Amino acid sequence: MKHGKYISLALVGLAGLALAGCASSSAAGDAKQTVNLMSSQQVGTLDTSMATQIQDLQVANNTQEGLYQLKGSTDVTPGIAKDVVKPTNNGTVYTFHLRADAKWSNGDPVTAQDFVYGWRRTVTPSTKSSHAYLYAPVKNANAIETGKKAPDSLGVKALDKDTLQVTLNSATPYFKYLVAFTTFFPQNQKTVEKYGSAYGTSSDKMVYDGPFTLNNWNSSKNSWTLNKNKDYWDKDNVKLDTVNYQVEKDPQTALSQYQAKKLDSVTLNGQQAAEEKHQPGYTTYSGGQTDFLALNFRTKALQNKNIRQALSLSIDRKALVDNVLKNGSKVPTGYLPHDATKNPTTGKDFADDTDTASAVKYDPKAAKLLWIKGLKQLGTKSMTLRYLGFDDEKNYAEYVQAAAEKLPGLKVSVTLLPQTQAVTKMQSGNGFDLVSFGFTQSYPDLSDWMPHFVTNNGINMGAYSNKSYDADVNAAATTDASNPQKRYADFQDAEKTLMNDQAIIPLDEGQSVYLNNPNLKNLSYEGSSGLYLKNAYLAK
Repeated sequence: MKHGKYISLALVGLAGLALAGCASSSAAGDAKQTVNLMSSQQVGTLDTSMATQIQDLQVANNTQEGLYQLKGSTDVTPGIAKDVVKPTNNGTVYTFHLRADAKWSNGDPVTAQDFVYGWRRTVTPSTKSSHAYLYAPVKNANAIETGKKAPDSLGVKALDKDTLQVTLNSATPYFKYLVAFTTFFPQNQKTVEKYGSAYGTSSDKMVYDGPFTLNNWNSSKNSWTLNKNKDYWDKDNVKLDTVNYQVEKDPQTALSQYQAKKLDSVTLNGQQAAEEKHQPGYTTYSGGQTDFLALNFRTKALQNKNIRQALSLSIDRKALVDNVLKNGSKVPTGYLPHDATKNPTTGKDFADDTDTASAVKYDPKAAKLLWIKGLKQLGTKSMTLRYLGFDDEKNYAEYVQAAAEKLPGLKVSVTLLPQTQAVTKMQSGNGFDLVSFGFTQSYPDLSDWMPHFVTNNGINMGAYSNKSYDADVNAAATTDASNPQKRYADFQDAEKTLMNDQAIIPLDEGQSVYLNNPNLKNLSYEGSSGLYLKNAYLAK
C-alpha cells in the first residue's frame, strides 16, 4: 500500500527491496526459537494511523492485529473478529463479533470501542494520516476528512464491548481486505492519550494486541527485538520466541552474513540475484509492485509536458531491469503492474488491457527533440533537477542520473537519505524535483492504486492534479461502485489520463529475490505489509 506502497500502498525503495525484512537465526537446532532478521531501513513509527513505509507496516503487522488477518494477499482469515462476516442491508452493514479473550499487552481487553476510537482518529484531519483516504467506503469518511462533518459521524459504532457495526456508503466487495490492513487496526485510547505526540515513537510508548511485542526500539535505533506476546489470543500457534532485527543497508554484507550462517534469509540485489539463482532456498516474489519517478509539479520546469515526456523517453527500462536490477523485475506497460486485477468481462489483465506504451518507451531521439522544445518554451538552455532517493539504492539512482543527463543542458543532482528522512522531505513537498517512489499492492483491487494521485491525496507528494482523473476515480467509488464493468472502465480512463499526462515516470515492475534457509519454514510475504512471522518456525 502502498504501500509500499504508502503505501493504500506502502512506500518502497526502487532497488528491488520491496520487502525490508530478511530472516536469520542463531542456530536451527537451538531449543529456543530465536531468529535474527535484517531490515534495510530503520522503523519510523508504530502509530498505525501514520505508518506508510514497509518496515513500519511490517512491524505493525507482527505486533498488532485488526479484525481480519490477510492470507497470502488474496484472502482473509479471522483476527480479532471471531469470523469473516457476511454484510447485510444490500452489502452495506458489517457486524463484527470480537473475541472475548483478545487483550492488549497492558492487560486491557481489546474492545469494539478500540476500533471506533482508532478509526475516528485516523480520519480526523488534524491527525494528517496519509492513509485516511482508505476509509472512503465508510459512511461520512470523506466528509470528515474534508472538515465537513465531525469524526463521531463516521459509520462505525460499538453496539457493546464485543460487537462492532460498520456502515458503508454502498456495497464494497474489497472491504474485507481493508479491515485486514494496518490502517484499520484498533487503538488503545488510554495509551494514545497518555503519550500524546510521543505515542508510537518508541516501543515503551505503545501497547500490542498481535503475535509479538516490540522491545528496545525508538526511531533512531538500528536494532530492535520482537518477543512472543504472552497475552495474544492465539499464542499457542506462535512458534518463534524472539526475533532480533538489525539494520543492514549493504547487500554484500548481508549476503556474507547469510553465507556465514548468521542470517537465515536475505534479500538479493542486482548481480547477487543472477549469481545465486541456483542456490537452495532461492525464492522470488513479485507482490504487485511498481517503481517509478514521482515528479514534483511545484517545480516550474516539470509543469511542462514536453520536459516530463523527454525525461521518460530518455530511460531504457529494459537495460535497467536486465543490467542493473537483475532480479526478475519487468519492464512496465504503465502505472499498474501485471496481476493487479483483470477485466471482469474478458478476464484480460488490466496492465495489458490498458497498455499505455507511449509513456514507458525508450526513444532518445524523440526525447532530445521534446527536451529542446521544452527548454525553449521555458526560455532557458539548461537546468538542474534534484533527485531524492533512499540511501540503499545508489546503483539505481546513478542509472537514472546517467540516462537523464544525456539530454542537452541537464544536470541531475542526487541526494540519498535514510528512508525515514527521505519520506519526511517528500511529505514537505520541498527540496526535490524527482523522487524515487514505489507502491506495493496491499489488497487485490484497483482502489488500492488509483486514489494515490487524486488532488490533495496524502500520498500524492508531487502535487499532481487533474480534474478528469479525479472525476474518474470518484465515479468508480460512488456512482459506478456497484457496476463492475463501469467501475473497471473508470479506472482504465484514470490510468490513461495519468500516463498521457506523464504525471509519473514508471521504471519497472518490481521483484524481490531471497535466499532462505531451508529450515526456516512458513515465512509469509504479504504485499505492502511485508514479512509476516506469526506462523514461522525453525525446523529441527
